[in-house]
Amino acid sequence: MSKALVDTNFVIALMDSKDQHHEEAIRILSKVKADETELVYMDCVVNEIYSVMARKLIGRKMSSKFPEIADEISAALSNVEVINAYRYLPKFHPKVVDLMKQTEGRLNYHDTLIALSLREERINGIVSLDSDFDEVEWLERITN
Repeated sequence: MSKALVDTNFVIALMDSKDQHHEEAIRILSKVKADETELVYMDCVVNEIYSVMARKLIGRKMSSKFPEIADEISAALSNVEVINAYRYLPKFHPKVVDLMKQTEGRLNYHDTLIALSLREERINGIVSLDSDFDEVEWLERITN
């Protein structure tokens, strides 16, 4: 069984039925399940999942629903592997900036940290709706 990291945008699209990529995310999840790919998370992705959902709810004037959504996220993440990418930061900072420069900023700081951490962890798959990850030679983006 292969492993693949789950990116924030994929999780948000799955959770939010109003997201423009919701149906695509459902198709990708079906493919991942059929391929028996083990999904893993990173601490920086978990951080973003909570933050993005909070911002979406605030934007929709539905912030009172955040505690319920936060509980759903916590429950969903309770039995998954979470890789600590931030531990690599002291060692990887210059490489993160270099990769950002190579992609002319198309990959942001977190995304380049994710890419470098995945290489360190020997995981080459990423479930993401972000096509900028296609620029990273050691990653394979899982799409529908």
